[in-house]
Amino acid sequence: MKKIIVAFMVLVAAGGIVSAQEKKDTILMKSDTVVIVKTSQTMSMSPEKGQVHLDFDIPFYHKIKNYGSGALVGAVGVGAIFSDSKAPLDFNPQNSLEFYFYALDSQTHGRSTFSFGSGITFRNLGLTGVNAMNMAEDGLISVAPYQGSRALKISKLKVFSINVPLLYSLDFGGGFGFTLGPVVNLNAGSSIVNKYSQDGDKLKDKYRHVHCNIVTVDAMFQLNLKYFSIYAKYSPMNLMDKKYWPEFSTWSIGIAPF
Repeated sequence: MKKIIVAFMVLVAAGGIVSAQEKKDTILMKSDTVVIVKTSQTMSMSPEKGQVHLDFDIPFYHKIKNYGSGALVGAVGVGAIFSDSKAPLDFNPQNSLEFYFYALDSQTHGRSTFSFGSGITFRNLGLTGVNAMNMAEDGLISVAPYQGSRALKISKLKVFSINVPLLYSLDFGGGFGFTLGPVVNLNAGSSIVNKYSQDGDKLKDKYRHVHCNIVTVDAMFQLNLKYFSIYAKYSPMNLMDKKYWPEFSTWSIGIAPF
């Protein structure tokens, strides 16, 4: 009985050796192609071309591989803000900047792309000259120079908005095209910051909730180049409530590098 068991074990071991040898011979017999097998994933390399070919799927690999060089909508932008208003609300473009970030979902049909999503925008509008914006107890905004020994450094209106862009893009090919459409703004917060010096001390006054209009709509245009976009945005609606503010409108121009 023991002899039978020992003989059986020898046969099983020999079969395993033969099987392993056969598997090894199968790999080595392919002289023109080296194959490395690991579980269910196989990678082969052609010694002639020196290229690696994957027999398994990498997530999003085909989307990245097939991604074209079409015109892209700039989703991050920074620009200067201009005002068509006369004094006292003559905002200085050098001190008036905006920054926006859009998270967009796009649907492409041929050369046309429809993009929509959400985003945020920060706007800082700085006055020129010696004028400062101040808010009275009743909420009315006045614009006038500081009196006495106070020397104004800068007076800024800050507005934070949540955005809903609805944009149409046309691709000319080669990474060039244009984008246009409305951007709906939910103006969630506003404030006035005045920085000045008095008797050698640097001081700052801040007014919160300075009566911005809750909903405004901007008209946006982008010239999409291969690696960045140039945008212009016009705000025909009053950003601030004209019950409390002198009436003014703004437009901006800038660059969208992403």
